[in-house]
Amino acid sequence: MLWKKRKKRTGEAARRAAAVLGKGQFWLKNMAVMAAVTVCGAAALRAHRSWMEEKAAQQELAASVIRFHVLADSDRQRDQQVKLEVRDALLERMEKLLEGAESLETARKRLGDNLETLREEAETVVREAGSSVPVNVELTREDFPVRTYSRYRFPAGEYETLQITLGSGEGHNWWCLIFPSLCFQDSLHPVLSEDGERKLKYVLSDETYDRILQKEKVSIGFLWF
Repeated sequence: MLWKKRKKRTGEAARRAAAVLGKGQFWLKNMAVMAAVTVCGAAALRAHRSWMEEKAAQQELAASVIRFHVLADSDRQRDQQVKLEVRDALLERMEKLLEGAESLETARKRLGDNLETLREEAETVVREAGSSVPVNVELTREDFPVRTYSRYRFPAGEYETLQITLGSGEGHNWWCLIFPSLCFQDSLHPVLSEDGERKLKYVLSDETYDRILQKEKVSIGFLWF
């Protein structure tokens, strides 16, 4: 009889211990789940905040700059060379055309008023190179992927663009900023215009300028895609 009572008490103690252990394990599992949810939530919030800041920076940039985009007819060496010759000729022409343009509105008007002149200039270069492809010049809005240009990283998005299309426009392309002017002064020895960098910093908020400015040293490559 005494043995049975001891056995009963031992069984009850074991059940209580098992219950306590079960509750402890349940609590630990809940804590692990809560910790995981907290970490994921914090990561999601950071990602969302970063996305919102990137979007705001792109929108401010898009409202402050004009890009220059030359689309080659194809990736054949000849067509790529023609693209670069057109680029050089139009950059030289636009340097004079946009001289003294201190606002986006002024730059836009000068470009818009001279689209036919720019088209004729580009067409002359194309014909002298022995190509018969059509040339189209327009001031439009185009989507661009993320691009790094010297010390600056430009977010993906839609930008106002002076676009030069040679033939089908299906070859590797070249771009830069014509307002403010951040086009390389020399394609072989790329150096950004100090005046262009000063104007870019002037037209942007400190937050957006700091966001697109690459703090670390970056390599400079050809600006085509």
